[in-house]
Amino acid sequence: MKRFIAGLACAAAAGLAVPTLASAAHAQAPADPLAALQSKLGAGRGVSFSDKTKLVTGNTRQVFSTRTGVLQFGRSGVAASDHTTKLRIKASDLEEFGAIAEESSGEDNANFAKMLAGLAKPERTIRVKNVSYLSGGVFGEFLPSGKTWLRFPGPINGTYGSMSQLVNPAEPATLKALLAHAVKQTGGYSGKITFGELYKVSPWFRTSILQKPSAKDAKTVVTWRMAFGADRLPTRLSTTYATGKDSSVTVETEYTRWGAKVSVKAPSADEVAEVKDLEEGASETAIPLVTK
Repeated sequence: MKRFIAGLACAAAAGLAVPTLASAAHAQAPADPLAALQSKLGAGRGVSFSDKTKLVTGNTRQVFSTRTGVLQFGRSGVAASDHTTKLRIKASDLEEFGAIAEESSGEDNANFAKMLAGLAKPERTIRVKNVSYLSGGVFGEFLPSGKTWLRFPGPINGTYGSMSQLVNPAEPATLKALLAHAVKQTGGYSGKITFGELYKVSPWFRTSILQKPSAKDAKTVVTWRMAFGADRLPTRLSTTYATGKDSSVTVETEYTRWGAKVSVKAPSADEVAEVKDLEEGASETAIPLVTK
């Protein structure tokens, strides 16, 4: 946890992975998932989802974060999204880092304390077309008075997007790429795909990691397993990828209410601040979204 807060509280563009998922044994193997997905696309329709990210180091496994939200479709895929992420940080973790903050002086101390406070709060991210809005979390601590949202002139999946589900089967091109080399199993499919392949076909992946993977990172293999309902639509997705010699990330996602009415709207303009409006000290958190 210490390495995470020191390096991710600050960093929003790292990559993660996903674990195994229990397939619903009673579900029928989908005949044509891609056609089923395309039948649900359309303005004002969407799907709900929930993530759980687990960090695995050696024999230690811990839940890093949870995320819930909705995806709104357009005619060809995901057009907007609204989701909230919460880190699983314990009070004891904040006390430990609070002690570190006290060793700093003046403004450094205050900025570090703000960052810690933000880590303990949920972060909500709304994306409409190519503009994103963040509320709460670390950035929320540096917003000017009277503002509750921070606007980014580009599509991002929030500060913790790279630590959540990187694979989005609600994107036709992504689902097609996953199924291209998949193995059919009872109730679904399993397979592997690389970061490089995902970067080429998935807008969701690109807005989660924020930067093109290096040649080495592009070779990172994501092992996945997906369960489908009788309607041939995804119900559960589990993804896993290595982050080190003895470490990995696993993300488990559940999907519900495919094709339900969904309306994602941008926050009221009078509640929104720009990056340039952030209080002094925000750039000192070393968060890539602000400093790069």
